[in-house]
Amino acid sequence: MKRAVASLVAAGALLFGLATPALADGRLVDAEGQRQWISCSGEGSPTAVLINGLGSDHTIWDPVAGRLERQTRVCVTDRPGLGDSPARRGSSRTDAGEHADELRAALAGAGESGPYLLIAHSYGGLIARAFAAQTPDEVAGVMLVDAVYPGIHRTFLPSYRGDWHEGGTTIDMDASEKHARGGPDLGDTPLVVIRAGSPGNGSSWADRVWNRQQRKAATLSSQSAYWTARKSGHVVQRDQPGIIVAGLRWLRSR
Repeated sequence: MKRAVASLVAAGALLFGLATPALADGRLVDAEGQRQWISCSGEGSPTAVLINGLGSDHTIWDPVAGRLERQTRVCVTDRPGLGDSPARRGSSRTDAGEHADELRAALAGAGESGPYLLIAHSYGGLIARAFAAQTPDEVAGVMLVDAVYPGIHRTFLPSYRGDWHEGGTTIDMDASEKHARGGPDLGDTPLVVIRAGSPGNGSSWADRVWNRQQRKAATLSSQSAYWTARKSGHVVQRDQPGIIVAGLRWLRSR
C-alpha cells in the first residue's frame, strides 16, 4: 500500500455526486476567536460529532451522514479555511489541541452539549484524542476511522515528516502529538477502531506500521472493538459506509 499525504488531502474531492448531503444547512459561530461553520441535525443522545480528515470539509461525510442521523443527533464542522468556514484569523500556525478547543467552542456556540460521541477520520483522529485528553468528561465514546496516530510525522513515510498543511494553515505536528498526551488513556470509554482493508495486502513496511498503530489504538480503552473495513480504501465513509453506521450503533449500545 502506498500511503502519502496527498491521498489524505485529496480525499474530500472524491465524493461529488455520491450521496445527497444530509448536513447542508449550517451557520457560522464564534469558536475561540475563529468563525467556524457548523451544522447539527437529527434527534437523540449522545450527539455524534464528525471530525474531518486533513484538508477535508464536511462533505466528506455526505455518504453516511443521513444514515447516522437516523440513530442520533449529528454535528459536523469545517475547520478555518476549509469548506464554508472563513480563513483562520491571527496566526496561521495551529495544532490538534487548538483544533479540539475550537471544535468544543463551536459546539457550545451552536447550543450543543456533551458528552459527545467523537467520530474521527484520518487527521481528525488526533483532534479526537486531544479533545478526549483535555475534557474526558465531555466524551461518551470514540470512533477512529483509519485515523492517524501521535508521532506519525516522525515515524512514518518521508512524505509525512514535519509539519502538515491545510486551508492556508500550518499544523504543528510536534504540538499535536503532545496534546494527545500519550494516547490518551480512555479508561472504559467505548471505543471503535476501524482500519481500511484495501488497497494493499499488508505486506509492505508502510502497511505493517499503519496496521500495527491501528491495533495499538484499540488498546486505549478497556471497552473497545477493532474492525477492518475489508472493501474500503482510506475514505471508509465513502467506500463502506455501513461499517460506520454499525460502529455508531455499537457505541450507543454500550
